[in-house]
This record gives sequence, C-alpha cells and structure tokens, in this order.
Amino acid sequence: MKKLSIKMKITIWYTGLILLIMGFAFTLIWLFAGQAVTYQAEKQLKEAVSDSLDGIAIKDGGAVIDHEFEYYDDGVSILIYNEDGGLLAGNPPAGYQQEEGFKHDQIKRSEYNQTEWLSYDYQLIENGQSIWVRSIMAIDSFVKTMKIIFLIVLVAFPLLLLLAGFGGYWITKKAFHPIEEMNRAVYEIRDGKDLSKRIHLSGTKDEIHELAETFNGMFERLETAFENEKRFTADASHELRTPTSVIISQTEYALTQLDNQAEMKEALQSILRQSTKMSELIHQLLQLARKDQDSSPIIYETFDISELAEMVADEMRESGEKNGISVVEDIQSGLMIEADQTLLMRLLMNLVMNGITYNRENGFVKIKLYEEADRIIGEISDNGIGIDKKEQEKIWERFYRVDSARTSTVNGNAGLGLSMAKWIVEMHQGTITVDSQLGAGSLFRFSLPKRRNM
Repeated sequence: MKKLSIKMKITIWYTGLILLIMGFAFTLIWLFAGQAVTYQAEKQLKEAVSDSLDGIAIKDGGAVIDHEFEYYDDGVSILIYNEDGGLLAGNPPAGYQQEEGFKHDQIKRSEYNQTEWLSYDYQLIENGQSIWVRSIMAIDSFVKTMKIIFLIVLVAFPLLLLLAGFGGYWITKKAFHPIEEMNRAVYEIRDGKDLSKRIHLSGTKDEIHELAETFNGMFERLETAFENEKRFTADASHELRTPTSVIISQTEYALTQLDNQAEMKEALQSILRQSTKMSELIHQLLQLARKDQDSSPIIYETFDISELAEMVADEMRESGEKNGISVVEDIQSGLMIEADQTLLMRLLMNLVMNGITYNRENGFVKIKLYEEADRIIGEISDNGIGIDKKEQEKIWERFYRVDSARTSTVNGNAGLGLSMAKWIVEMHQGTITVDSQLGAGSLFRFSLPKRRNM
C-alpha cells in the first residue's frame, strides 16, 4: 500500500478536525435553538400582557379598556375575558380555538389546524373583582425558520467541508513546494555527484528559505572539503612518487656497483636523503591528519621560550649555512609561556626553514622574540625572494609552494610547513600574519598568549 504524502496527511487531519467542529456546532444548534426560540416566544407573551395591563381597568364586573389599547402587536394577540371565561374584548387570531379554563401565570402549548400556538393567561384582580388577560401567538414562523436554517446548514455543511479540504490541500501543496524544490535539487546533486549545484528558491524569506540556505552552506563546505581532499591526495601522491622513484632507481644502481664502493656509497646516500624526506613528509601528513580529526591533544606546560628559540636557531643555523644563509638572533631572554613545547618548536623550525628555503645566496633569516603586554611576539624575517601580494593568502594552504620548481627537490619542502605553523598558532589561541614584498623578503609575525585562556 502506497504511503500517504505529508500533504495528504495534513489535509486529512485538519479536514477531519473541521468535520468534528462543524458536527459539534450543528448538534448544538439542533439541540438548543428550539429551546431558545420557545423561551423567546414565552418572554414575548408575558411582556405583551404586562404592557397591556396599564390600559385595562375593572368596573362593575366588566373591563374598561383604554381607547389606545392595542390588541395586536408584533405577532401577539391580546384577548380579555370575564371571570367566567366570556370574551369581553379582542379578536382571536384566525385558526385559534379558545381553550377551556384559565390558569394564572402559565404558558400553554396547543395545536389547531396544523398550527402550533402558545398562550399565556394572567388574572387581573381589582376591588375583589377579576378578569383574565390572555396573550396568544403562533410559533409556526419560528419553527419554519428553524427548519430553513437546518436545511441550509445541511446543504452547506458538505460544501464547506469540500471547500475546506480542497483549499487546505492547495495551501499545503503551495507551502510544501519549496521543500519539493529542495528535494529535487538534492537528488540532482546526489545523482550528478556535482557539489557545485545549489538550491535556488524564490518568494518570501521564510523558514524554508533559511533551511535551503543552510543546505547550500553545507554543500559549499562539502564541496570545499571534497576538493581539498582530492588536492591533498593528489599532492601527497605526487610528493611521495618522486622520492620513491629515486629510491628504487638508486637501489637498482647500487646493486650493479657492488665492486665500486664510491658509487655504491653515493647511491646509498641518495637513498638516505630521499628516505629522510619521505619520513618527514609522512610525519607532517600524520600530524595534519590528526589535526583534521582533532586527535592531537595540546600538552600545556610552562617553559622558557627564549631558550627554545635559541636552540632552534642553533639547530637551523647548520641547515642555513649549507645553503649559504645565515641565521641571526634577536631574542629577549627569560620569556616564559604556557604552551605545547613540541609544537612551538615545530612552529619556529617551520618558519625558519621557510625563510631558508625561499632565500637567496648570502641571505639571512632573523629570529626575533619579545614580549608585549600579556603576549609573546615572534618575528621571523628574511631578505629572500618574497611573496607576491596575490599569493599571500594561499601560502597557508597545504602543499602550496611559492616556487615549487626551485624548492621541492633541493630542501625537501613539500609545502606543508606554513599550513602546520598556522594550525599550531591557532591551537594556542594566537594569530599569525605575513608581510612580504616580491624580491625584498618576508616577515612572519605571530602572537601567542603567555598563558592559556587569557
């Protein structure tokens, strides 16, 4: 059995609810309207008698009627009888037959000639003498009116129900139209595997539009993540392919030079360099993967970052000298910080290595460290090739290199150092910026809080 759509379910629910409400209202009308009509008629009879008493007096056993007395008013006839039931004044309405006997202050209901009547008797007593005043009215008109109302309701009831059903379904369908559009767009994205598609809705900016915008934001993030994943995989494969090829070829060459120690040693040294490069690359990729999975916890400890920076400078000085680059220091002593010592060492080494990699012969890399209020400021500057303004935003991306042809093979730079540096700074609630000019060098400046949660 085919499941009902949400539109149909909503339509059935509120149509059923309307059916119950209308049925309840119709029953109330049927039950209480007749009583209300009777009550109104009885009230009208009593008021007619009460109003007429001012124009009636008793004299010598008879009635003296004011000359302006009205025997008929608003459907009510007034008749005056003597104490024995003889008619003294007034004319009975056509079709009404006089009842025998009078009962003071009572309403009587009777039917003559297929007409229903209501009558009310009142005994007027003055000076020991009495007369009877009777008010009479036919209630057929009320009954006919009730029957007409009942028929109208009976006919209008199903029509209103149909109108409510179709109208409600149309409104529901219109309300769900944006959702159908969203569903169609999502199917297109899924079937076409094209994350660049977006949901386009027109009309008022309601909750459905907000939901569509949320979906579009999610698709945009998915597209970005998917593209990053593809590029990351391609770049990692590319970076690993070159050293792997070198290792294989150098190993094959070394096996042919077993009798030539010098050639074999050179081949093994080449294999060692490529293996070291691969190891470093895999280590960086592992750290980035942990970063993406948030599985690399920060181990906070308080230490002297000045000593750490000097140690990094000494460590990197040898690498710089191999490339004709001098590493100089301008480090304020005794700077204490609460941070992850291993990560900050990686931060400094990556920035210094970046300065060495993108430098020129006889260039320099300067490490400057000082405090500013509650923060530690680090500046790594060089007089290297610099970075074009339009590329400065891209340097934080993984595997991005300003000059890949020059740097990748010579220094083993895979374009992950700055990406990792930015991540380390941000993990410590810090900021990092770059100020660079093409051909004039670069200045990387990071700012870290001395203590966490500051």
